Amino acid sequence: MGKLTIDGTLDVSQFWPTGESDADTTKLIVDVTLASHPVHYQPFPNSPALPTTVYDAAYVKLFGARQPVIKNGKLTVRLQGIDAPELHVQPGSLSKTKWKGKALGSLKGLKRPNGRSLVSKYRQPQAETATVRLATFLAQRAGNAPLPVRFVSDLDHEQGPGAAIDKYGRFVGNIMVDPGTPSEVDINLWILEQGLALVALYNSMHRSEVDACVSAYARGANAPRGIARFVSKSITTFDPDLLYRKKGSPIAGEAQARFIHPKLYRRQCTWWAYKAAKKFTSGFDTFLALSKDDTFFETAEFLNSGPLSAIQIPLKEMVTGGKVVWSADEVVFKEGSSSLYGPDGAKLDSW
Repeated sequence: MGKLTIDGTLDVSQFWPTGESDADTTKLIVDVTLASHPVHYQPFPNSPALPTTVYDAAYVKLFGARQPVIKNGKLTVRLQGIDAPELHVQPGSLSKTKWKGKALGSLKGLKRPNGRSLVSKYRQPQAETATVRLATFLAQRAGNAPLPVRFVSDLDHEQGPGAAIDKYGRFVGNIMVDPGTPSEVDINLWILEQGLALVALYNSMHRSEVDACVSAYARGANAPRGIARFVSKSITTFDPDLLYRKKGSPIAGEAQARFIHPKLYRRQCTWWAYKAAKKFTSGFDTFLALSKDDTFFETAEFLNSGPLSAIQIPLKEMVTGGKVVWSADEVVFKEGSSSLYGPDGAKLDSW
């Protein structure tokens, strides 16, 4: 088991409402100074952690274009193990996806009767509340200075440096605040313990990481100031008028509004848009069956049998008759495949 660490700083102004980052921080930006060798890799538990420049000019291919994983001294982090309500999500493009033998086509340029584009930024209830609570906590830790952080990711050494990167070029792992000090905090686990997100398990996670996240989520699922207690066991009606509000807007009082699992909401958003465009006329349950690659494992079986033996279950099985029949801690989602390339265009398969 290897360990990748990257030291940097976090500008807390990137969070909504002054910025656009949300509580699961899929676009959390960490500033690094490459000249100071902030990236270290420890190939085995008892080996030294040595500086590495393997990511300096590395990239993924995103929609055919090069996407550097570190650009202008900044890297994007996806916090492992959590999924918070969506602050700003747009319908996905299914232009080549077929339904009843016909491609669904593009949503580009299509509008609602009120003149708004179908491809708008939509928002879930509780997204603003969760984001503001996280931002407030981090601002209190930072004071007037950039907040010292350390990105940490446990990796299988044999899989190479690409194991830390997802298909969008984001580093996937945990963020430690005030690393190496008595007040060090693992933000991933803190978010779950505070009930500010649902646990989101993936088959790229090791058992120790799954266990830590599930335990933290159990402690925070009913936290009195958390939002996880408002997750709905039924598919709520999509609200197309609940839109992302640009930075600077006052905080909305979200009271006890219910929300569905963000992974389901992202797909509900796309389903609603194609249904509004009259390109898809069936229900959400049917829509979930369109993608054959959307699968998950049952958590207990995944842990007991391992990722190679556990049975993959279609995502559509999460929803039956409008009811969500699997809770967040009962499912392990399948991670999308990704490849990391070096400046010479060759795959980076080894350290």
